[in-house]
Amino acid sequence: MPEPKESLTKSTSRALAWNYVGSFTRVGLAFGVNIFLMRLLGPAPFGQVAIAMLLFSFGNLIASVGVGSALIQSTEINDRDIRFCFTSQMIVGITVSLLLGLSSPLWAEFFHVPELALLLRCISPVIAFQSFGTVSNAVLCRRLNTRSIQITSVVSYCVAFLGVAVPMALLGAGVWSLVGAYLVQSFLYSALVYLRVRHSIVPLLHRDGTKLFKFGLQVMGANFCNWGISNLDNTVVGRVSGPVALGFYSRAFNLAQMPSDSIIINLQQVLLPAFSRVQNDTKRLARVYLAACGIAALIVLPSFCAMAVVSRTIILGLYGEKWAGAVYLFQPLALAMPLQSLMALAGPTIASRGKPQIEMRLQFVVALVAIPAFIIGVHFSVLCLSWTVLAIYLLRFTMLTNAALSELDAKWIEFLQVTWPSMLLAGVSASIATALNLSLPVLPMWLRLVMVICGTLFLTVAVLGVYRKMLLRPILRNTPQLAEILRTKMSWAVPDEL
Repeated sequence: MPEPKESLTKSTSRALAWNYVGSFTRVGLAFGVNIFLMRLLGPAPFGQVAIAMLLFSFGNLIASVGVGSALIQSTEINDRDIRFCFTSQMIVGITVSLLLGLSSPLWAEFFHVPELALLLRCISPVIAFQSFGTVSNAVLCRRLNTRSIQITSVVSYCVAFLGVAVPMALLGAGVWSLVGAYLVQSFLYSALVYLRVRHSIVPLLHRDGTKLFKFGLQVMGANFCNWGISNLDNTVVGRVSGPVALGFYSRAFNLAQMPSDSIIINLQQVLLPAFSRVQNDTKRLARVYLAACGIAALIVLPSFCAMAVVSRTIILGLYGEKWAGAVYLFQPLALAMPLQSLMALAGPTIASRGKPQIEMRLQFVVALVAIPAFIIGVHFSVLCLSWTVLAIYLLRFTMLTNAALSELDAKWIEFLQVTWPSMLLAGVSASIATALNLSLPVLPMWLRLVMVICGTLFLTVAVLGVYRKMLLRPILRNTPQLAEILRTKMSWAVPDEL
């Protein structure tokens, strides 16, 4: 399949721009819809759906078999590769959907939630729906055509949640409003990306595809371990404490994870194909990786540190008093997200070098530590589990980042040189948020939240603008291409001399 010819800098900058426009649009919509649904439905329905989506995400992980990453990473692909990956994807996806539906009574008994059986049977087709669009989505990512991906994502979300979930919730459908939305969104997204990248759906399996399949299995192995670390906490909460406690925990986790994912997942989608194009230039790859870490840290670390210190205002201001049980759970989870974000940049870096087995091995080691740690933590309390999650994320960040640096012949001191500005700005941002929150005690919680967010954002950006040379120079001085991209988009923020 022919690939478009364009400079890496230009294509990457455009892809990132579209990724973030689409992502922030979708996150803004999701934020408003979630607030409405959470205030209307309460913790229990979200706890039930959290269990269902936990099992669904596990099934979807198996169903993916890593073929999307294999297509993106390969230097060249043809129509036979596309057909092979699509066939493999659909065989596994349909099989996993059927197995999840048939095993639903067992999972309902395991989690002590009888209504979960019907819920799982109804939501299991989502895996098959998503499998249909995986290959087309991978081809779009490979081409750095994030414009099509983001437009499709926003359209499918609007139709599913604004057009299905909200009306159903208002009519009293409860948890089924969420189930209906997930089914519609997955089907519509896959249909739209396939229309954008049409390929043959005639089945084809051949020996030449085993290389792609092997790479995909290694990626899946790493993702499997990553899934275990990221979702085992939800599993033990649902099993030990029930759906209401899981509703509090999962919503606190998702509130922290949503902005983090909107930044990092979109960056990952661009980094893997971009890194793969320069996979043999170790020095260049190291410079770009370190710059990406510096930029990501400068965004996520100040934001989440500020969120952690005003967790009560955030939870009650957004969701109301019925969600007070999530306040103290949110603090450690918010602090874990910057570690998650920076760790996530190591994966595309290692995979772009054709060595996903390194990440798989390290993720497996962390998973072995996380399993007993989460089980012990939840038996003390869900709050204890939240702090245990922070500790595990710190361990995973350290191991994966160390592996990426070693692969690129880089040092930790170089990593610290590009991330210390974000640590300094995080302290400033947290102090501003605390001061604003304490100075507005008599305002309604929602109004206090608005004032704290706006004030913290404005003053933090002002500090960054005043001290931009000191804060941005360590990040941009070794990556003139990135500096040029930012200078054309935000000339006021980038120093003239680096």
